[in-house]
Amino acid sequence: MSEKNITVIGIGKLGLGFALLLEKSGYNVFGVDISPEYVAKINDKSIRFSEPGYDELLDKSQNLVASTDLHAGLDHSDIIFIIVQTPNGGGKRFYDHSILSNLLEKINRTKPSNKHFIVGCTVMPEYIETIGNVILSDAVSCTLSYNPEFVAQGDIVHGFENPDIILLGTHSETLPDKIREIYDSMTKTTPKYCIMTPTEAEIVKISLNGFITTKISFANMVSDLCDTLSVNKDRVLNAVGSDSRIGTKYFRPGYSFGGPCFPRDTRALKQLMDQHGVLSSLLAATTDYNEEHIQFQTRQILEEHQKKREYYHIIEDVCYKENSKIPIIEESAKLKIAESLVKKYNQEVIIRDVEPIIHEVKKEYGNLFLYDIKL
Repeated sequence: MSEKNITVIGIGKLGLGFALLLEKSGYNVFGVDISPEYVAKINDKSIRFSEPGYDELLDKSQNLVASTDLHAGLDHSDIIFIIVQTPNGGGKRFYDHSILSNLLEKINRTKPSNKHFIVGCTVMPEYIETIGNVILSDAVSCTLSYNPEFVAQGDIVHGFENPDIILLGTHSETLPDKIREIYDSMTKTTPKYCIMTPTEAEIVKISLNGFITTKISFANMVSDLCDTLSVNKDRVLNAVGSDSRIGTKYFRPGYSFGGPCFPRDTRALKQLMDQHGVLSSLLAATTDYNEEHIQFQTRQILEEHQKKREYYHIIEDVCYKENSKIPIIEESAKLKIAESLVKKYNQEVIIRDVEPIIHEVKKEYGNLFLYDIKL
């Protein structure tokens, strides 16, 4: 079997970007997904994406094949990346591992041998050791490792090509060199390779986001203090962030953190700490102030409009991430502010944005707002 063969199981939003960049780097990539229609559109290159860079990568690709055939994917390579959904599930393990676990069960029934299975989706710490390895009980001389990515929708290609770290949790002695070879061919930066056990890597993944959200909430708290005292919040936070122990990244005045990952990973880390008797009040405060900052900004907007005698509010660019046209509004701070203005203060709010984002807002909020589509 060629060392240039790689299989990616789960070629959705994240997995496809990874597969396309592997193909661009010279690998023969076999992508497995469950939707025949989606697979067909990838193979005939008729599908279009809002994610930057995807269309060009797909159009230029020559060695990417998509299929619904799991067995063919397992036969294609000894290096198999798994990037499937692990949405919020609540409960004991917080993340819903059912899709991943069901997939591992299907793989186990094939009795694979001499394969490296590499999970790239976010899981609760100890999943690989206590659940994943148990499910793969009939696999012979196989390893199950953890290699999560740190990329955001709307910036996936850039994120994959410019990582700060490559995180690998594994017990394999040979896989780290293979992973280095793969990522060295794909990345434009010189990332730090962090090799450790699967459980250690699982903790790193959610701890990184937990720290970033704590940093954002602290910056917003200081920002709100500056506004209350009528001093320049940009100068204050820039000065604090200029200390190399702190840094300016994610440390500036702005909106509360949102999106698919930051809030849920922070809650997952808190839940894990609670389950093991470790005091989690710092993370509780991070989440609490994230919500308080929304109310602080809501009051600021209301006071400003009352001074101007304006009777409605226009809120633009409501994606959870600044300057993004990707229609993701999950945990959007601007939409939380808009909702508070309507429900708490009985204000009229107009949401102004591009049509795909307006469509998502209508599905979530219905007629709570008025809408104005940007051309």
